[in-house]
Amino acid sequence: MLLIALVSVVAAVPTRASAQRAIDWSTKPVLLLTMGQGDEVFEKFGHNALIVWDDAAGRPLVYNWGMFDFAQPNFLGRFLTGDTRYWMQPFTIEQTLDAYQRLNRTMTVQELNLTPAQRTRLVQMLATNALEANKFYRYDYYRDNCSTRVRDAIDAVTGGVLAAAMKAMPGDGSYRWHTRRLLAYSTPLYLGSQLVLGVDADLPLTAWQEAFLPQSLTKAVMRIELPAADGLPQRPLAAPIDTIFRATRAPEPRVVQPQLVQAAVIGMVIGAVIFGLALLGRIGAAVAVGIWSLLCACVGTVLLLAWFATQHVFMANNPSVALANPLWLAGITVAVMVARVGSSTLEHRTLQSLLLIAVLGTAGAVLSGHTVSALEMAALFLPGHAASVAAAGRFRRR
Repeated sequence: MLLIALVSVVAAVPTRASAQRAIDWSTKPVLLLTMGQGDEVFEKFGHNALIVWDDAAGRPLVYNWGMFDFAQPNFLGRFLTGDTRYWMQPFTIEQTLDAYQRLNRTMTVQELNLTPAQRTRLVQMLATNALEANKFYRYDYYRDNCSTRVRDAIDAVTGGVLAAAMKAMPGDGSYRWHTRRLLAYSTPLYLGSQLVLGVDADLPLTAWQEAFLPQSLTKAVMRIELPAADGLPQRPLAAPIDTIFRATRAPEPRVVQPQLVQAAVIGMVIGAVIFGLALLGRIGAAVAVGIWSLLCACVGTVLLLAWFATQHVFMANNPSVALANPLWLAGITVAVMVARVGSSTLEHRTLQSLLLIAVLGTAGAVLSGHTVSALEMAALFLPGHAASVAAAGRFRRR
């Protein structure tokens, strides 16, 4: 079994005295290592790496593209603008297995059926990539992450076989679908992700694109055949999956659990609070409308900045800006007037217009096929909008 082979490779690491002995590493297996979910939000999508025998190190190395550091200069600014720097770094097998076992994350391996020449090229390519001048890259959570880097490395040494096959295979769902599936454990994270994602995240994926998820790449490589080469017959790219550590946590969810009910409950609570404050009097109504308007304006500003001023490609073309946008700053003016003398007909119609924009935007998103996320966001925002209209309407000047 591959597990035995992996343990044998670890056990065969030469001592310091014999480390300079030439190793025929081209005959050693190239392994795809896949890690399951962890506890942190950035661990919910899984992880992977490549294990190769490195003759310079005299031992197998695990090449990991998932390295980042919260203490990096301007990490938060880079993250917010879509310019996060990740890097690739080699580790020993012992370091890797110990780290992920302590994190209680399932680990599986698959041997890749590469030719000796392909293995040699892969080791050279990985060693070059790990150099200080080459190891950093701009991380894109969907299009250029730890898993797509593994995918691209395998594709490079197989002469494009991986890309040709996987781009012709339909994938499962969309970027949004997978995000909803994997973040459903947390209502705030789930709803927050749906708020910021634009319509391009709803496009159906090919297997190539879906390989941003390590588990999807693990399954895809078993469906691909390598052509005969270097005396080897046509063969599967990857051997069957072998589990080397099984976590004591629930398995990754396979279906989406929509959170329309949760969104509606939150939205109704917001609406009830706004209208409840209005029942206390003009000042209560003004405070409620003012705070809600400011919140919607701030959220909308963030959405527009993400759309037009960052490198977050999948935050563009976002229908949520109909629900929350800077036009809600006008609601603050309405709130001030409610507190002073009550709202005029014009001011009341301003809030009605903002509500209408939100309703029409939701209808447009639903008619365009973005039904679930549009209804979830509508359930979250529309009760607050409607309650603001009603609250201001209670104190209209006659």
